[in-house]
Amino acid sequence: MDNLSYASAFKLTAFDNLGNNKYAYFSVTLTAYTLIVILNISIITIIITERSLHVPMYIILCNLFFSALIGSTSFYIKLMIDLLADNHVVPRFLCFMQIFFIYVYMMAEFTILTLMAYDRYTAIYTPLQYNTIMTSKRLSTLIIFAWVYPVCMMSIAVLLSARLPLCGNQIDKSYCNNWEVVKLSCVDSTANNAYGSAVFGLFIIPVAFIIYSYVKIIIVCWNSPSSHKHKALQTCLPHLITLVLYLSSLLFEITVSRLNLKNVQNSLSTIASLEYLIIPPLLNPVIYGMILPEIRKKVFHILEKKGRHPHLSKSVTFVLIS
Repeated sequence: MDNLSYASAFKLTAFDNLGNNKYAYFSVTLTAYTLIVILNISIITIIITERSLHVPMYIILCNLFFSALIGSTSFYIKLMIDLLADNHVVPRFLCFMQIFFIYVYMMAEFTILTLMAYDRYTAIYTPLQYNTIMTSKRLSTLIIFAWVYPVCMMSIAVLLSARLPLCGNQIDKSYCNNWEVVKLSCVDSTANNAYGSAVFGLFIIPVAFIIYSYVKIIIVCWNSPSSHKHKALQTCLPHLITLVLYLSSLLFEITVSRLNLKNVQNSLSTIASLEYLIIPPLLNPVIYGMILPEIRKKVFHILEKKGRHPHLSKSVTFVLIS
């Protein structure tokens, strides 16, 4: 028990032996983060400034893009600093803060995707009651819950991990990961494992609901006239693509971390981190901007204004090109 300690800092070993490659990695990381910020903020701005888009589906979308900004900023700012630094040590407080915000992003993505499924299910399966069901009050309540739930759940997870005395301080990741910290514990971590399993198990419910909702939507669309079928599927397609992208990347990360695959830990964990922290935040605004007709119309409208007024911001121009 003499070796037990509360580490004041953690060392991220994923940055070992980068050599001069760190500058190339930094350039790629900076480019990816810049694209994520520009794309997500631009779509959020379009939705906020266009009153015709002030409907439940687009309000929920704004929260999805905002969640992506939280997760990306929590990961990439620290990553870029570490890539240029010679010492890859993270103070304990900053490490747990990064864990908190990245995991809030992960959980908020799930809760927001569930809201999107509920909104589309209500709009397509019970269109006559949609305005009665999706009132402003109910929408506000659902969005608040979609954020409060992840914040509360991750606050408990971080507190459970922060109480553990550790026998080491090396994390085999490019960012602070809760499971990696728990694995450093010198004492019994049954409570952490049980809580983590319970949180993971609880997500079976929203996943089941999402699958049920889209199956019902597909059935309704299949039995509808061609014009209604096309419109409904066009609205739901970006949601389904987003869900598949996020679930596949998240399950990949969980599998690598939980199974502790030593022989492929470095390469696969790095790829997984990049996948669920880059691909959904980067592709989501592009997917929604291209497929959803309302946003696409606004984008083309801004493009026309850009042709008449060259002083419009470069960030908007970039989104339109994308």
